[in-house]
Amino acid sequence: MKSLLILRHAKSSWKHPELTDYDRPLNKRGKNDAQQIGKLIPDLIMSSLSTRAYATANLVAKACDYN
Repeated sequence: MKSLLILRHAKSSWKHPELTDYDRPLNKRGKNDAQQIGKLIPDLIMSSLSTRAYATANLVAKACDYN
């Protein structure tokens, strides 16, 4: 059976209020959480190109050795 995992971006940082919502990066907790989610091994990863969504997807991909 196939599973579908819908993942929202991890916790974002508000250190730079001048950044737009689209450009807001992840904070430390968000980076750690994304790596924990990477323990799941997906067949396919698709992501928005917003800064925090893309960073979350990359951290998940690295954590599970996704190509």
